[in-house]
Amino acid sequence: MIDFKVSVIIPVYNVAEYINQAVISAVNLPEVAEIILVEDGSPDDSLSVCKDLEKQFEKVRCFQHPSGINRGISASRNFGIEKAVYPYIAFLDADDWYLPHRFNKDKVIFEKNNYADAAYSCAILEEHLGNNEKRYGIRNDPGFTFKEGDLPYDFYKKKITLNRVLFHTNTVTLKREFLIKDKTFDERLRLHEDTELWNRLIRRGVFIASEWEDPVSVIRRHGKNNITSRNIETHLKMMAIQIDNIGLDNLYDFEVNIFYKRSLREKSRIFKNHWIRRINYFSSFALKRFQKKEFLKKLRDRYAFD
Repeated sequence: MIDFKVSVIIPVYNVAEYINQAVISAVNLPEVAEIILVEDGSPDDSLSVCKDLEKQFEKVRCFQHPSGINRGISASRNFGIEKAVYPYIAFLDADDWYLPHRFNKDKVIFEKNNYADAAYSCAILEEHLGNNEKRYGIRNDPGFTFKEGDLPYDFYKKKITLNRVLFHTNTVTLKREFLIKDKTFDERLRLHEDTELWNRLIRRGVFIASEWEDPVSVIRRHGKNNITSRNIETHLKMMAIQIDNIGLDNLYDFEVNIFYKRSLREKSRIFKNHWIRRINYFSSFALKRFQKKEFLKKLRDRYAFD
């Protein structure tokens, strides 16, 4: 039997009305050994709610950044990772919540596959509760099995090439030692920071599908979600930072091609007309196809900054 104890990290910013539900959904789960709340300088009543929860539940620990400043979700999650003391780590957004079976299959995955670095499951949007046909992330058996000693290259290549969303941040459980081996969330990013990290981790680790039939977490959409801030520039910045973190000279050939195509496609989105957008994309692709790495270097140099 493994010591399957999980540290759940919840970054908190300006969502005082939702934090109680998030914490309560996790605190009674037997696999959860601690809940780390990182309050990120909220303008609302989030800090006092977090402190009340810390007093109410022994598992809950509340932290702030020095001087109570706002540092963003990446820094908050990283702070939580530093404070975590248990061998497994999971995340939960403060406006979402876990379902009661959140870790049931994860424990089985790690017990049967001691070489696994992470287990991932599906989620569901709040408005789709009760309709599992609309679950988010993995929805069927991926048909990809790892054996001990297997490298993640093929799985990563398939995931990146198909541009598949396998899981939400609420639904992945990772070995702490694997997560902290290299850089964690990149604090240059306040959007897409999770996508960038998951791609890097899948590139070097063994991720095994856990629960794909019955969602393990609920995602709430509301007016404060930062998803509405995503745009062409934020996507280009995420790709540039991922290239910077991997290293331009360390990219696989298929990564060079994929980053090249996707960055050109993002740039072409400034044109609203479908045909103009296509003409721009294909003409740019043809002009620069023999200078892909130079193109990616310029992308990195332009966007990979604080």
